[in-house]
Amino acid sequence: MDHAADAHRTDLMTITRFVLNEQSKHPESRGDFTILLSHIVLGCKFVCSAVNKAGLAKLIGLAGETNVQASILDLSLCSVLLLSGEEQKKLDVLSNEVFVKALVSSGRTCILVSEEDEEATFVEHSKRGRYCVVFDPLDGSSNIDCGVSIGTV
Repeated sequence: MDHAADAHRTDLMTITRFVLNEQSKHPESRGDFTILLSHIVLGCKFVCSAVNKAGLAKLIGLAGETNVQASILDLSLCSVLLLSGEEQKKLDVLSNEVFVKALVSSGRTCILVSEEDEEATFVEHSKRGRYCVVFDPLDGSSNIDCGVSIGTV
């Protein structure tokens, strides 16, 4: 691998560019999945920005609530078996709000299941799409204060 050459590459492949290229290979595609992924990318970028400035924005620490730890998810019944909870961080709450709003505003989702919420979110009919999204908006948030890797699942 030529790291020096990679450092000077200007023809970058973004996730949006990749998804649009793949979509163009399927003429029957309507673009719904592309739009959904675009909104997920937007949520990821916002959460990344919030995590990067968490110390300055006073987003480090507990929010005072407990989230849901789900071990079994049955989408046909839209039910979750709850095993235990963990204390929510301020960034957990913010990240969840960002993803819920980004996913609902995409107009492509019908049910959202987040680790941070006890119950599924059912999108109102006027904004409803055909995708169900199950997510953890900020996985590993217990590591925020130590500077260890975190992410979105």
